[in-house]
Amino acid sequence: MIESKVENLELYSDNYPFNLSLRISSFENEADYKKFILNCEALIRRCREFRLWKKYLIDVLGIQECFITHEVMEDVSIEIHHHVPSLYILVSALVNKHVAEETTFCSFDIATEAIEIHYANRIGYVALLRSIHEKFHNGKIEIPISLVRGNYQHFMENYTRFIDPGDLDILQERLTVNEVQQAWSKDNYPGLIKATG
Repeated sequence: MIESKVENLELYSDNYPFNLSLRISSFENEADYKKFILNCEALIRRCREFRLWKKYLIDVLGIQECFITHEVMEDVSIEIHHHVPSLYILVSALVNKHVAEETTFCSFDIATEAIEIHYANRIGYVALLRSIHEKFHNGKIEIPISLVRGNYQHFMENYTRFIDPGDLDILQERLTVNEVQQAWSKDNYPGLIKATG
């Protein structure tokens, strides 16, 4: 017979030595940790609230052109790109925070926190032409921080202690890209040159 400790959201049976808790506080190994982060990331991308957030940016705030090429949505496919932090780095920081603070969590807790950060406008994003978005993820271009919308500074001020060193290096590198040194247009897609300063 299965019983439930409702206050802990935990299933158990006197016939078996294993309890099943909704929430965890750590991971058995790095592979489980990464799978959990990817699962949370997918959950966020598929949820209604995330789609509504993107729709609000486009329909209400009028973000309907690529921030780099200035091509408009009626002519091309425009995507919202997470930039400082990426969605993966955001999720990993939230997970790391729970682990460091020894608080229990589940996928839904992390997804909810991530969505709340979006709705508090505490994440950086840019609108990009789909092919420019692909070029960024393929390492072919960089995005000037001046084009990034949203209060990404809040994330940097409050979550950097929970970011893995390699991810922190990525974010700090992205923060140094501060200008476009080449004019972009629908007929001219050169590479961006990183300028530090």
